[in-house]
Amino acid sequence: MSGVVERYTGALADAAEERGVLEQVAKDAAGLAELLESSDELKSFVEEPFALPSQKQAVLRALLEGKVQEVTLSFLLLLCEKRRERSLAEILDAFSTLMDEKRGIVTATVQSAQELTDSQRDQLTERLAKFSGKQIRLETEVDPRLKAGFIARLGDQVFDGTVESMLNRLHHNLRTGV
Repeated sequence: MSGVVERYTGALADAAEERGVLEQVAKDAAGLAELLESSDELKSFVEEPFALPSQKQAVLRALLEGKVQEVTLSFLLLLCEKRRERSLAEILDAFSTLMDEKRGIVTATVQSAQELTDSQRDQLTERLAKFSGKQIRLETEVDPRLKAGFIARLGDQVFDGTVESMLNRLHHNLRTGV
């Protein structure tokens, strides 16, 4: 994360916390991130380097006034004024991560050979929560290169539950006599 993103993320969190609207601003930020991701037109407008800050501020004000917290709107207008709006997606992502940290939530990414069942997802989430002592948000993806099993990543921890890995460990144990 760049210093600019870190500073602006911290400033948004501090301003929202100071005014007692942190959770509402977090909802605004999540909604804005979703909107930016789903609207190529909005994303292009925000990232347009030749649009004047006042033009961007007018459009954002017209789109969002009364729909988001005043702190959120003021923050967006400030980004435009300082010509940092092109970092908005990155700032919103960093803000989401910061909010997760405050709430004690960590994201675990899981690659599996096939789609996990609800029961498997629940068991994996429960085990990772027990291991980390935090709430787990599970993000899964199917990786056809895996023959069977899964690989879970939780921060810098990797849990390799693939059949290939288990067979390699068994082979190693048999060779070394462990």
